[in-house]
Amino acid sequence: MALGGKVVEWDSAGKEDIVWRFPDNRLNWGSTIIVRENQWGMFFKDGKALDMFGPGRHRIKTMDLPLLGGIIKLFAGDVFEASCVFISQAQFDGKFGGRTQTQELAPLMFNGQYWFKVEDPRIFVNEVCGNNDIFTTTAVNNYIRGYFNENLIQALSQYTLRQVYGKLEDTSLKVKVILQDAFKRIGLELVDVKFLKIDTEEKYRDRLFFMQTGGVGAAGVLASETQKDVAKELGKSKGGAGTAFVMSGGMNTNAAVGAGAGDFITCAQCGTQLKKGTKFCSNCGKDPTPPPVPEPSGEGGKCKNCGDPLDEGQKFCEKCGHPVNEPLKCYKCGDPLDPGQRFCEKCGAKQ
Repeated sequence: MALGGKVVEWDSAGKEDIVWRFPDNRLNWGSTIIVRENQWGMFFKDGKALDMFGPGRHRIKTMDLPLLGGIIKLFAGDVFEASCVFISQAQFDGKFGGRTQTQELAPLMFNGQYWFKVEDPRIFVNEVCGNNDIFTTTAVNNYIRGYFNENLIQALSQYTLRQVYGKLEDTSLKVKVILQDAFKRIGLELVDVKFLKIDTEEKYRDRLFFMQTGGVGAAGVLASETQKDVAKELGKSKGGAGTAFVMSGGMNTNAAVGAGAGDFITCAQCGTQLKKGTKFCSNCGKDPTPPPVPEPSGEGGKCKNCGDPLDEGQKFCEKCGHPVNEPLKCYKCGDPLDPGQRFCEKCGAKQ
């Protein structure tokens, strides 16, 4: 839009564009605002969303008082100052990835994709754009992804490893239900969530296999492992066998040492529980040990976030979950970041 009764419109919106603020915030009587079918238009001033208008041509003049509402009070002569913000009604998608801990403090690495759209443009502009002074698609996307990851980590911490490991669809549904309320608070609708990978470290995978075949609860196994380590250290300090301890659940630590998770393996071929050191499975006769998981070759370079080597064509870092093809940027202002940088040099936001 320009002064002198010209037109304001977002005519260059792309498929991935969420929000756009017209660069000139001085508007005149007689100016026309054109809102396309898949957009909302809104006046924004002093960090607050004012009146909103839907698709169509809207001319700023005295007969538009019902439309403009309170903004008419901002007029001073022929000009009033207020930003004109456009918001897309389309559906968008984003990628997520990271590392957290489960309820029993088992490490969890994950990545996936989510879909969202603006549900309440007033709340969205106030909570996301206004509060953070971000009006570009890149900055908004970075903010939403950070917001999603923050709430996702909190959601995953409510579950045990056994409840989420290998259950991509079930976990996706659980997380979606929890995060929908969080998205609604910032004016967004979380349409769907899809985990592509949920993994943990090798020793926790071994414990999980033992729990699945032996019927031992996750908390009990992890607790017995902790107590076993304590007993081992006490045994060293006393120069003899570990002292017996009684756990809160009534399990004797020496018994756990004698028949704990570390003394069993699960056949990688048929799933039969076997004693540690067994060379041939008693059920299928094959070597029960799983083949080693190859380390990333480094042919795909290194992760921009943590420096871990990558395989060629790898989309997410296995160590930190960062999307391989996306450069590091500040979630607030979109300024480029160096690997390991904790604060943005441009706006000072903590990363």
